[in-house]
Amino acid sequence: FHYNAAGDDNYNLNDEYFVLGNRGSDPIDMTGWKAKDSYGHTFTFPSFLLKPGAKVTIYTGPGTNTESQLYWGSSGAIWNNNGDTLYLYDKNGRKVLEYSY
Repeated sequence: FHYNAAGDDNYNLNDEYFVLGNRGSDPIDMTGWKAKDSYGHTFTFPSFLLKPGAKVTIYTGPGTNTESQLYWGSSGAIWNNNGDTLYLYDKNGRKVLEYSY
C-alpha cells in the first residue's frame, strides 16, 4: 500500500496505489469486483484476470489499464494519510479482504 503520495496527494494521484497478488495456483477472474475505502469511494474492476503468481497495482489517478496496472481514474486522492481501510468484494458482493493502516 502506498497511500501517501509525494507532495500534495491530489496533484500526484498515481503515487497513491495498492497492490494485490494471486498466491494461488488458479487464475482469479476479478471482473466486477469492487475495492472501497472507509468513505465509500468505489473502484469497479474492468474485465480482468489475475494470473497465478501475478500482481496488479491499482493507481488512484487516470491511465491505461494493462495486465499489471489498473487505474481508478479518480480526480482526487482516495486514501487518507492518517489512516483508512481497503475493502475488497468479489462480483457477488462477498468481502474477501479488509486491510487497515
